[in-house]
Amino acid sequence: MVYLYIYMKSIPSLNKFKSREEWGTYIWKMITKRFLEADSAQEIEKSLDMLLTVYEKKQIIKRASAISLLKQGKSYSEIGELLWLSPQTISAIRKSMRAQAGYVSNYTRNKKPEKKQKPMTKDELDQYPKLMRQLGYSYQFSGKQKRR
Repeated sequence: MVYLYIYMKSIPSLNKFKSREEWGTYIWKMITKRFLEADSAQEIEKSLDMLLTVYEKKQIIKRASAISLLKQGKSYSEIGELLWLSPQTISAIRKSMRAQAGYVSNYTRNKKPEKKQKPMTKDELDQYPKLMRQLGYSYQFSGKQKRR
């Protein structure tokens, strides 16, 4: 039997990839490939036990069950009562099924992208002498002189 952790020793360095996302995708494909090579269901179970917490396993079980119940035509309220899931969670699972892009929680789906802050100009920086010192600029650089 070859367990997942034996293969995980050979994870490539992050700096060999363009981004963390690309690295994460590579690792995920590596993990799923190892599951295909497993000799038994016990081997997969041991690997999943090593990777997942009890809470994560429960979440996966609920999502898989919700998918099955949705395919059977059960209503949101029936699924919610049976699995203790909110209508929003069931809706997110249904949307993920339709898009076939993977599960995306409502929290993630509704999260607004972070606004990038534009860099301050030299004139704006001149108004904040303490910040200029922290950034390594001197008063001589800014053209202003110290007041006494």
